[in-house]
Amino acid sequence: MSQSKTPQAGIFKEGSHHFYFLEYRLNSSDISQVKQAMTECLNAVSNVSVVVSFGEEAWRFLQPNWMPETFKSFEPLQGQQGHQAPSTQSDVFFWLHGDDISTVFDAALIIHAQMKSVANLSLQERGFSYHQNKDLIGFEDGTANPKTDELKRDAAVIADGRLGAGGSLILTQKWVHDLDKWNSIPVHCQEAVVGRTKQENIELEGSEMPDDSHISRTDLTVAGVPMKMYRRSAPFGSVTEKGLLFLAFGSELVRFTSQLESMYGLTEDQKIDQLLNFSKAVTGSYWFAPSQEDLSEMLNF
Repeated sequence: MSQSKTPQAGIFKEGSHHFYFLEYRLNSSDISQVKQAMTECLNAVSNVSVVVSFGEEAWRFLQPNWMPETFKSFEPLQGQQGHQAPSTQSDVFFWLHGDDISTVFDAALIIHAQMKSVANLSLQERGFSYHQNKDLIGFEDGTANPKTDELKRDAAVIADGRLGAGGSLILTQKWVHDLDKWNSIPVHCQEAVVGRTKQENIELEGSEMPDDSHISRTDLTVAGVPMKMYRRSAPFGSVTEKGLLFLAFGSELVRFTSQLESMYGLTEDQKIDQLLNFSKAVTGSYWFAPSQEDLSEMLNF
């Protein structure tokens, strides 16, 4: 019996308080040069969790022999009521996290020093832990995550026997919040938008749960299968721009596409997620984080 491949360790390591998000567009056609730069990145970084993933075109360039099932570039969505989900698909995504901002920042500098010779930086953001895993809107983030290690892996990792087994598909989006607008509405209205109580973090039930709440639009089942994913999002921001760096790992792309279509009203009922009236996606990409074995084989390190 073949042995299961190993997901990148940083996907499941929890408890970090500092995060760095780096996206790059490759500008070199020299595959050896790109692989060498990435290998030096990963070999030089220590004491920080690093997950590296690839866009569709970059993966085809670096590993032309196979492609994960259903994997593709992020396509923009034109939703109801003028809401849009833009595509800013890039080629390589590094997610860094750790307990100390100094070591996380040092790791980001090391990675950029290598990557700038083969790629252009398309996004850099620093995320942070906020009041015991809350989003900046004041509600706990990631409540719906699977609770056990086995369930997390089932949600996040491509199953054995499929192309890309041991790897994960990823959705990233940078969401910018309008906190002035959000904070201007009463707490009970905020709770109706989210679908949970703010203080107790208890999901609303029955007639109390609006069908256009965030939970109603994202807690989905398709063909009898719950569309669970493993969220690792982080707040970001300054006093002028702030929001959520959404990051989710999934075993199949439909876990992302079904949720986005429901949020943006691209379903039969055409209802949108009411949270869209207070937060706007300004980036969007799909990525593939290969297993440790497939990553090592591709980069030869």
